[in-house]
Amino acid sequence: MVMVLWGGVLTAWSADAPVPLADAGALFTIDPGVEGRVRDFLHRAGIGYPLDNAFALLVFKAEQRLELWVHTDTVPRLVKRYPLTAMSGQAGPKQQRGDRQIPEGIYQVIWLHPSSSYHLALKLDYPNLFDQQRAAEEGRTDLGGDIFVHGGKSSVGCVAVGDAAIEELFVLALTAAGGPAEVIIAPYDFRVLREQSPLPAAPAWLPVLYQQIEERLARYRIPVAEP
Repeated sequence: MVMVLWGGVLTAWSADAPVPLADAGALFTIDPGVEGRVRDFLHRAGIGYPLDNAFALLVFKAEQRLELWVHTDTVPRLVKRYPLTAMSGQAGPKQQRGDRQIPEGIYQVIWLHPSSSYHLALKLDYPNLFDQQRAAEEGRTDLGGDIFVHGGKSSVGCVAVGDAAIEELFVLALTAAGGPAEVIIAPYDFRVLREQSPLPAAPAWLPVLYQQIEERLARYRIPVAEP
């Protein structure tokens, strides 16, 4: 057990399991150095800390990049870009356990994992409803799970961003007042490249998924002057 202090309340917590976002605020201390980094880059983007609104993570496999966007009262604002430190699988969605694919779709952060083997981790809600419905139609039953955005420099179906980056994202997930972060994972940046060569043996429903991803990405317009 680990004893931590948050908001003046001393709490006992088991480090062996992830923690739901709803319970996270009472369980973790924040490293002042990491919090300082987060405060600084938000300040440079004209955004206060802690966040009053939600944030979003956009992941692009081909570009090997994660973008951090913060929702404001007007439009989402691009705050920072992180390179991925490792890749697994290839373009195309995850369909079963052990295929090493990074999922593609629209997800949410649902757990915080402070004792991950990859330093820190944010768990995604894969398989989401879309994933489950397509699997049921095709008779697939073992879709896999435990998909994270995490630190480190290796990946087996997860989004690896390195230790420094996951520290910053972990603090944002812990302190943002706008609810769970949206995580959009795409095979490439549809905002820049509208079409790409079709994937071999692509499922029939893939164009529907990619249309959903493209429409959601349209909310996050790349600014003329980028940070």
